Amino acid sequence: MRIRRRHALLLGLLLCSRLPAADWLLSADLRLVDSDAERSFVKGGADPVRFDGADGLVQLGRLRFALDAPVGERWSAHLDVSAWDDHDKVPAGPTEAYLLFRPYPWNGYRLRLRLGEFYAPISLENRASGWESPYTLSFSAINSWLATEVRTVGLETSLEWLGTRRGHAFDLAATGGVYGWNDRIGVSLALDGFQLHDRQTPFFGRLGPARTAPLFGAQPFTEIDHRAGVYGGLEARVLDRLVLRVLRYDNRADPADYDSVSNVIAWQTRFTSAGARLESESGWTGIVQWLDGSTVIAPPPNLYLEWPFRAAFGLVSKRLGRHTLSARYDQFEVDSNIPTGAGYERGHALTAAWMFNASARWRLALEWLRVRSYSENREEAGGESFATDNQLQFSVRYTLGSMAR
Repeated sequence: MRIRRRHALLLGLLLCSRLPAADWLLSADLRLVDSDAERSFVKGGADPVRFDGADGLVQLGRLRFALDAPVGERWSAHLDVSAWDDHDKVPAGPTEAYLLFRPYPWNGYRLRLRLGEFYAPISLENRASGWESPYTLSFSAINSWLATEVRTVGLETSLEWLGTRRGHAFDLAATGGVYGWNDRIGVSLALDGFQLHDRQTPFFGRLGPARTAPLFGAQPFTEIDHRAGVYGGLEARVLDRLVLRVLRYDNRADPADYDSVSNVIAWQTRFTSAGARLESESGWTGIVQWLDGSTVIAPPPNLYLEWPFRAAFGLVSKRLGRHTLSARYDQFEVDSNIPTGAGYERGHALTAAWMFNASARWRLALEWLRVRSYSENREEAGGESFATDNQLQFSVRYTLGSMAR
């Protein structure tokens, strides 16, 4: 397997860290699956769920290795590698790999730097280890798209004002990021719409099988125009119960820039995300999140193709000892300025899940997901424009390592 130099450097830094003091984790998630979807997006179809009716009863949810290692007193290295067993370009790959600089707070402020590949601070749902959700197996439409296409490969800085340490009821934080290798973000929304799943694209991975419509194995983490993207966000934490978060993202891609070697064009993608998470002392959690943006390409001669998109979800969860019961409602839509309507999609989804943390090593989960959608992409692929997909999953996960506690 060929590893690019920039990523080999990060891996080398990880291996050179103090391994005796490192925390590690190895987990295997096996699923029993029943789905009536025609053909999932993983296989190049236009159905928005991970598994379809042609999949066998037993599936690999995720095989994961994670490592957290200190590098001196203020630096640490983090690595997350996963395998999904779905014939990706690589059998296993990193979903995150970065260095973290976190000095001691001073005068009521705390600074944090991240360098490498990681998720921007957008999700209020995916807060568990490995960028998973502690509430459901499948992510919301917003976070499924982030898992598919959106990753920071660059530098992020955040500065937090620790108001609670000065007698105030809240803390405030500002975050900014500069990154590259994300000129293909938006292609899956335009050509395949929103999905609901838990499949995170590894850094060297691709979207669907190569040479198979509609995505043709697109590789989202690609640099074409050599222009850095940026994002900036604000967060407030009130009494350690309420989290408010907003972020503006712009990959600053040149939508007319074309790479003749890889035969792909850059996608200019911008969006705003905002949301809130509220937790009670009695074990209730409520999350609402909204996302609105657009993706654009401008291929010659003088074409301008735009796909505005928006999505929102609301989630309610109740913790009962080691059990967690959750329900989520999603709405999502992709518009198109193409006269034929190509790329237009509109849908909604219901998710109900039960999680049981039997011990530090064992977790059981049961999830029902129902997605109803209208998709021009699905009709162009020879399917029905209207579809209702049902997916039932039972998960058994076993974890080893010092991080399993």
